[in-house]
Amino acid sequence: MYFKLLGTLRVQHDGERVDLGGLRQQRLLVMLLLNAGKVVSADRLLEAMWDGEPPVTARRQLHNAVAALRRSLGAAKHIVVKDGPGYRVTVDAQDVDAHRFTGMVAAASAAAAVGRTAAAAEHLEAALALWDGPALSGLNSPVFEIVAARFEENRLTATERLIGLRLDGGEAAAVVPQLGELVSRHPLREETRKLLMLALHRCGRTADALNAYEQGRRLLRDELGVDPGASLRELYERILRDDLPEPPAEPAEAAPAPSRSFLPYDTAHFTGRAEELRFLAASRSAGTALSILAIDGMAGVGKTTLAVRLAHQLAQGFPDGHLFLDLQGHTAGQEPLEPAAALERLLLDFGLPPEQIPREADQRAARWRAVVAERRVLVVLDNALDAQQVRPLLPGTGKAQVILTSRRRLAGLDGVTSRSLDVFPAADAAALFTRIAGPERTAHRPDAVAEVVARCGNLPLAVGIAAWRFHNRQAWSLDDLVFRLRDPAKRLTELRLGDRSVASQFEVSYRKLTAGQRRLFRILGATAHPGEEFDAGTAALLVNQQAAEAERALEELFDAHLLRQRTAGQYHFHELVQEHARAKAEEPDLDDALLKTFGRTTLPAVTELECSFG
Repeated sequence: MYFKLLGTLRVQHDGERVDLGGLRQQRLLVMLLLNAGKVVSADRLLEAMWDGEPPVTARRQLHNAVAALRRSLGAAKHIVVKDGPGYRVTVDAQDVDAHRFTGMVAAASAAAAVGRTAAAAEHLEAALALWDGPALSGLNSPVFEIVAARFEENRLTATERLIGLRLDGGEAAAVVPQLGELVSRHPLREETRKLLMLALHRCGRTADALNAYEQGRRLLRDELGVDPGASLRELYERILRDDLPEPPAEPAEAAPAPSRSFLPYDTAHFTGRAEELRFLAASRSAGTALSILAIDGMAGVGKTTLAVRLAHQLAQGFPDGHLFLDLQGHTAGQEPLEPAAALERLLLDFGLPPEQIPREADQRAARWRAVVAERRVLVVLDNALDAQQVRPLLPGTGKAQVILTSRRRLAGLDGVTSRSLDVFPAADAAALFTRIAGPERTAHRPDAVAEVVARCGNLPLAVGIAAWRFHNRQAWSLDDLVFRLRDPAKRLTELRLGDRSVASQFEVSYRKLTAGQRRLFRILGATAHPGEEFDAGTAALLVNQQAAEAERALEELFDAHLLRQRTAGQYHFHELVQEHARAKAEEPDLDDALLKTFGRTTLPAVTELECSFG
């Protein structure tokens, strides 16, 4: 979906405009979008929905408006979420033009700060192109008038900055008409008048520049009873003396700046993975073939963190853009992005206006390949469900670089260089824990740190959560943390911090399995001894299947990184995954009779008992 606030409110879903209904629904949605991802209290929503004092029935009408808004959004109704004292809308900020504008202006500032004026101008041009009229038009509310005024001020400031960059680039004559129009619309704005004076002077129209100052001086005196500010007076005097310097030349850049970069930040706590980074960086294909690097592994093993670090290391070689898209293949509470929706996001992020994006998925794929053809662009497709979801999103040129992450091994993609991530070695797990928890509380107890990370199975997500919990609880000792993690039945409960949870990550993987795969997963988890290996024959006896059928199910669990292998044909659990499987054994569709018969015994004993049933 795409939400337009910089002009008349408009919502598009798969290229079609969404009818939001009445004014209150519109105001409700806009207030949520202005605070995308954050909870907006009911009181604040009521203030926005009514011009004056809300009626006594306002809260009931708020619930009705939310319901009506959800109906209008149709298949996307899940984005409006009740959360505690209010509501929030779960959309990516890049899908809201007002937030895209803010991000592009910030990117322009960052580029200008390091002397990349051409890149800064490009960011500002893209940001201003998002506008098609006064912000929040038609909402007619004092609350939104204040917000709209702030947006308009930011728009005008961005326009002035862009004109200033163009002036420094030698385009004085080209910007004079635009500046004349701006000054006539904002006659008391001194920064705009300064730019007009400077442009006129650089065009050789010094008399006109001095006259522009005099007009402004008289207007300020007549309207406000004040004289021009010091900066405007100084420019006037320097024009009189003709001692203004020549416009600065743009410095040579070591590498061209990317036109658009949406990479997430590279975490300061990144640990280990040196060998994996070397392997992936060295595996990039050359020539006309598209280079695709895929990273797969179990939930919480650090795939996205590694992909982002790799992307930042490779970014300098791809000056035409750095795109990042979460495909939501394994995201709790979210459906995987359909290829058509993913292509829309990629095209928008690359700068294509919404009205130029085709409706059909195959047409969007063709437009995407055409847009990035011959462009040196880096594309990170994170959290992919499978090869079928990814295939339409691949560029068609060898000048692009694609980085994929998935919990599944992405079989079926040609030309992919893949690397499966394992949990950390013990030393790297301890280093990550120490880096987050702080060396002052860990240096004297390497034995306790080693036990903590071992209880976390050296899984980076689990280690990170344990470290942050310890860091935030100054009263805890390492022994307190070890004690909490020693009980296998409670360990997953302890490995939770805010909205991050090891168990919830495993649950997403589990829910992607078929009913038969879930049943085998639960039975194996409930009966296998921790660390014990089992084969297809053992699994077949447990679930009363042919060995070939059980082997296929085991291979699916292996491809989903819910089982591991040391040797061919032998499988075992990661200890935290097995604890999750044991917890799932209480689900009602499990073969309870089997578990009641075998209890928590080991697999060899199970096999002997099962043989008696034939």
